[in-house]
Amino acid sequence: MSTDAPTAGEGPCPVTEFGADRLDRRIVNALQIEPRASWAKVGAVLGVDAVTVSRRWARLRAAGLAWVTAYEPGPGPGRLAVVEMECAGHPLAVAEALADDPQCLTIDVVSGGRDLLLGVGAADEAALADYVLRRLGTVPQARSVRTQLVTAFVKETVDWRLGELGPDQLERFTGPGPRGPAAVRPLGALDRAVLAALREDGRASATEIAARTGVPVRRARDVVHRLLTRHRVALWTDVSRTLAGRPVQAWYFLQVPAGRLAGVAARLARLEEARLVLSTIGTYNLVVCVWMRDLAEVARLEAQIEDGLEGVRTVDRCVTLRTVKRSGNPLDARGGRTPP
Repeated sequence: MSTDAPTAGEGPCPVTEFGADRLDRRIVNALQIEPRASWAKVGAVLGVDAVTVSRRWARLRAAGLAWVTAYEPGPGPGRLAVVEMECAGHPLAVAEALADDPQCLTIDVVSGGRDLLLGVGAADEAALADYVLRRLGTVPQARSVRTQLVTAFVKETVDWRLGELGPDQLERFTGPGPRGPAAVRPLGALDRAVLAALREDGRASATEIAARTGVPVRRARDVVHRLLTRHRVALWTDVSRTLAGRPVQAWYFLQVPAGRLAGVAARLARLEEARLVLSTIGTYNLVVCVWMRDLAEVARLEAQIEDGLEGVRTVDRCVTLRTVKRSGNPLDARGGRTPP
């Protein structure tokens, strides 16, 4: 029996064991593990037909609620920073002015002791410093800019999962395997053209990529296979907070005794709410981003962290009012990905 939601002109969505939203989340959860899994495989694991899965995904992607994108692994320590900015003018206007900067990977308009929280990346340490000092430091409406250098990713957003699948279902999907060190050799021109196509749609077929890059289909297929299997390019399935059922995003800025930093960071990374855990050098040494179901959970989790982890102090916290850009993807006011 099809569990697909109705299209225009159809009757009410039939009641199923999944429920409309939960089936959508299960599809996304499957693609978080294996982003290019066939619709037949996803459907077989979830117990629905492939056409239903394909149609559901197409609707989610068109609405900007979920997407598969690609990125080049890296940059590493010394080339990433969390930047806090206080603005003299309208923070959203400043955020939108920075949105086209490739160095600004993530842009959040936030509450509390800063107006903007930026995730900034560059090719090397000199380029990072140049961007922060020359670009961000000279933004006309910037009142202050504070930079926290990232020393390690303890948990990355690409590792966060919706948690909608059971253990037996998880085992049937193939993950990307352990990440190797960043490649030394830069990508070639064709590699970058394929990366651009996959960044727009990580599930693009070899035929679609061939048409975009001007190479034969077999050549496009071979390049995709090489880039993914050698971890030169990685795929990532992301989702809007609305679809995830966690509309509140909060950031915690923690100070942890140096000798306990690794252990505390590892424990926080295991929290189901934690999307991102970074060790940093600056005003604090641990930054945690979480997704929650309501605002009341922000204070609850802060108390849980401080009560359960001796010596950990919350230096500050904030709540995201609007995400303008996340991991290179522009988002609209609803938190959905805007069309490429």
